This record gives sequence, C-alpha cells and structure tokens, in this order.
Amino acid sequence: MPLYLQVAALMRQKIQNQLWRVGEQIPTLDELEKEYQVSRITLRASLDQLEEQGIVRRTRGLGTFVVKDLSDERWFKLANTFDELVSTVADLKIRLLHLDQEEHPLVPAFAFGRVAKAYHRVRRVHYHNEVPYCLIEIYLEKNTYKRDPEAFDRAPVVPTLAAMPDVEITAGKQIMRITISDEETASQLNIGIGDPVADVCRALLDQDGQVVYYAHIQYPARMIQVETDLFPPARKPARKRAR
Repeated sequence: MPLYLQVAALMRQKIQNQLWRVGEQIPTLDELEKEYQVSRITLRASLDQLEEQGIVRRTRGLGTFVVKDLSDERWFKLANTFDELVSTVADLKIRLLHLDQEEHPLVPAFAFGRVAKAYHRVRRVHYHNEVPYCLIEIYLEKNTYKRDPEAFDRAPVVPTLAAMPDVEITAGKQIMRITISDEETASQLNIGIGDPVADVCRALLDQDGQVVYYAHIQYPARMIQVETDLFPPARKPARKRAR
C-alpha cells in the first residue's frame, strides 16, 4: 500500500476511535510530520484522501477539521446463526452486476454437503444508508432459482429461500478470512486498493444434503464486527416447513 494511504488509514482510525472528534481541528502539518515521520507531501496526499471521502475539511488559514463521525461505522454484525442471517439481510438494498453468460461450476472453498448439477450465478453490491458495504457472488441451485426467478432477482436471496414452503435448510457453514481488496472490490465498495476486507464463504444445505446456496462475500473490514457466544444454548433442531 502506498505510504500516503497507510498514513490516511492511521488518521482515519484516530477519527473512528474519537481521538479526533467531529468539529475539532486536527494537529498541524508540523505536528503530524513529527508524529508520523513522513514528508509534508505524503501528509498532504493523506489529507487529500480523507477530504475526498468527506471525513475532513481543510480551510485556508484556519486548518483541517473533522466533519464526519466514524464512531458508529462498525455497524455490521456478522451472523452466527441462520435466523440471524435471515433477519440481517431482509431489508437490504441491492444492485445487480453484469455477468457473462458462460456456465460457472461451483467449486466451494470448503468441503460441505453435495454440490448440485447446476447453479444460477449472480453478483451484487449491498447497501446500507446508501453506502456500499458488501460485494457478493451467489450460487443458487438452478431448479430452485427457476421456481421464482423474479423474487430472487429483486430481493435478498436468503430470506426468499427461507420463505419457500418446500425448502428446508438443514445445515449451514461459513468461514471468514481477513485479506485485502483488489482493484474490482475496491471500486465496487468505494475503498482503497489493498484495504483490509473480511472475506466470507457461506454454504447452506437443503433437506437432501445438497448445497442449495453458496456465497462468496467481501466486506470492508472497518464496517464489521464478530460477536460469538462462548456458551451457546443447545442447538435447536432444523426448522420444519409445511408441505
């Protein structure tokens, strides 16, 4: 990552942790130069980056001021259960991304269940308060998709899938890794190339032990938190659906 982006990330962290609060003036260039041990050219490039993101405002003769509160930016709680997942994504705003028409077989990142013969593949960006917060690639078992393509195309997939009366989600698994954004992910999520992202792979099995849904998701790491109950209640049996 270029040095000016590293410094910008450190400055952003100070604002997120409220060490520099909204309305306050941040240290002068002289003070920043001593703190970060970088040139003024690098500092100005870092401040340019923060100003472009609407986080600070520079005023000639007065200094640089924090204008955006980042303290509640880490708002997204990664779901630990299927019910949490359904409720978390139920009201998302989505934007579909163009895909080529070639068939892409599912190759899961981990062994879990039985892979179906064919999948409908879709890529989306999800939004919260008009801000993109995840880039997602979904594989939905093709016959399941064909039963209600309009619903699956216009709404989040998981709640639509959970509402189908003859589909029973019997098991699910997800893994998360911390990695960095590439050019495409950065452009879709309005973050910097090389910024940390939470890379999540998630699979859901139907009543036949088949992978009915598989997703590869990338979240800006600064937006998510993971909460885990170290003493969870006894596992509930799989939900039964009327047929």
